[in-house]
Amino acid sequence: MLTNKFSSTGLALLIGGAAMTAAAPVLANPEFNIRGRAHLDAAYHDEGNIDLSDGFNTRRARLGMTGKIDDNWSGIIEYDFAENGTSAKDVRLNRKLGDGTLKIGQFKVPMGLNELTSSNSITFIERASNSTAIVDSRRLGIGYDLFQGQFGFQTMVFGRAIGDSKPADGGDQQLGAAARFVFAPALDGALLHLGASLAYEDLGDLSTRRFRDRPEARVDGNRLIDTGNIADADSTTKFGLEAAYQVGPFSVEAEYLTVDVSRDVGTDPTFSGYHVQASYVLTGEKRGYKNGVFGGIKPGSKERGAWEVAARFSSIDLNDAGFQGGEQENLTLGVNYYHSANTRFLLNYIMVDVTDSTATVNGQVVGNEDPNILIARAQFSF
Repeated sequence: MLTNKFSSTGLALLIGGAAMTAAAPVLANPEFNIRGRAHLDAAYHDEGNIDLSDGFNTRRARLGMTGKIDDNWSGIIEYDFAENGTSAKDVRLNRKLGDGTLKIGQFKVPMGLNELTSSNSITFIERASNSTAIVDSRRLGIGYDLFQGQFGFQTMVFGRAIGDSKPADGGDQQLGAAARFVFAPALDGALLHLGASLAYEDLGDLSTRRFRDRPEARVDGNRLIDTGNIADADSTTKFGLEAAYQVGPFSVEAEYLTVDVSRDVGTDPTFSGYHVQASYVLTGEKRGYKNGVFGGIKPGSKERGAWEVAARFSSIDLNDAGFQGGEQENLTLGVNYYHSANTRFLLNYIMVDVTDSTATVNGQVVGNEDPNILIARAQFSF
């Protein structure tokens, strides 16, 4: 029933969008631009009992197009072709609506500062484990963003992602709703960011959920924490708090996330995690900030580029209510060099501590594991 209601709402919005498009002035020559990014990684693992693979990885290889259709409508289509796989990223229409923006298609669920920050601009090579394991990334749906002055609001009604499996035998797909609130008061010479988000998802006839993550590196690909499939799941409720402060070249960020899984049979587990990070740009530049997220660093000098040092601690607990996915704590030290606003080189040293994990790697139970990882990235975007 929820799926049918969503379909009717989506159809009404699409019909309304078509009517607004017909009334809007059309550009004589619609504008289109090619965009893309490549993130190339190499890693060495000083592992414990579990063998992890050293080597290289194409983390991202995206190609897409943005376009301005008329004075009100624009769009983006972007796909990732890394490592012989193809996956859809943003595939959406945008429309100016009042002082905000209406979105239709696939885009990120509005939750989490770390997740919503572009992979071109995140401080470390990977996002923190609490964000990766708990927050939904891109989903198909309809949303609205509004940012005015110190306040911001984002909301979305969403279903599955492009490429996700559908329930067998014509069952109902999942349906969720999310909202994010941002407060960024004006401070003399500094920036304060405060945010909160909430997401609820009815799983329809899917009935399972799984939470897991790698140790904030992707060259090996194995996950050291993993709940396995949680059966008889009916819905999930996710909540997040985020805060950041920036003054000149110094910035600090913190985020807490939690998810409660409601089940038809058995206990209801709750998993949570947090991260805290800080960075300092040695050459004096600072990050951009717009519409509730941070951007990258643009070097002030083309000759010297920009240098940044950073540290992060992250923690996530996937043990609760009889499920033993494990606990993972990571301490990451990073050095970044920005040749330009579109080209940078990153080096991370990650000290991983996994405890009480029943996840398996190559048939071996992880248990307690404490690998150290040295990982580097070369990336560019256009």
